[in-house]
Amino acid sequence: MHLFLLKEALSRDAGRDMGREAEFTNDSNIAAALSDHEKTYWDAAVAYYQQNLVGLDLVTNDRMRIIKNTLENFENQTSLRLSHLDPRLVRVLDNAAPVYRAHWWAAHDRANRAWVAAVLPLVEADGNSLTQKIANAYETPWPDEPVRIDVVAYANDSGAFITLLPTRIVISSLDPNNQKRTAEESLFHEGSHALMERAGNLLLSDFAAHRKKAPPELLHAILYFSAGYFLKQLHPDYIPYAKGNDLWQQAGWQGFHEALAKDWQPHLEGQTSLAEAVSRLVSDVIAARQ
Repeated sequence: MHLFLLKEALSRDAGRDMGREAEFTNDSNIAAALSDHEKTYWDAAVAYYQQNLVGLDLVTNDRMRIIKNTLENFENQTSLRLSHLDPRLVRVLDNAAPVYRAHWWAAHDRANRAWVAAVLPLVEADGNSLTQKIANAYETPWPDEPVRIDVVAYANDSGAFITLLPTRIVISSLDPNNQKRTAEESLFHEGSHALMERAGNLLLSDFAAHRKKAPPELLHAILYFSAGYFLKQLHPDYIPYAKGNDLWQQAGWQGFHEALAKDWQPHLEGQTSLAEAVSRLVSDVIAARQ
């Protein structure tokens, strides 16, 4: 409900529909058909999100991470009164929850369960191979504790995100770019964020040695390239997410794919160390942008 309210607040601010997921739901029509009593509680919650949470990054903002982790920790409670969250947020969520359960939750829950039923067999079949390959690529072990994954109707503009400390993934069941094999890639892509500290530090260090600033998009490009590459190794007919969604052509990513194919792919194939691959990648990205 938290992310659904955030999505509705963003949509009302922008004066548009609920986004690409809305094609598969009746969510906007339901909101228009609420009783006056229900509408009062629901609109109060949306207004709180508009005034206080819209614009805060779900991944990097401390307040949003605390809200997310707290709501997950209180998932089996009937009230948030003991949560230590902002009392105003507690009030609007406690009031809005019965409205959400009565009108949206059943459909969202069905979509989430159908998504899990479609994706879980894929993950179970490929998981051991992918987790080992990804850990080897970043020369970092996976967290000792199981990684929690919350399947929700709405996540963010990318359809999925991860928060760390603890490592928890959120993924949208309704996002059309997040289905079946592509959803499998998204899960391992997001999980890989937890293993990126060493690679990220090497990137920053090597760019600094060249007296250059690391392009902020490069680390994310490495994640997309790696997860897509490993999945395509297992399923040759698979089109990786980045290629299928034209990410390599977007602003700020020019030259990344060519450099990654030249310098990073040999590392994924076990031919070079992480440090060697990063060093070569940094040199070629700098050369491509001069």
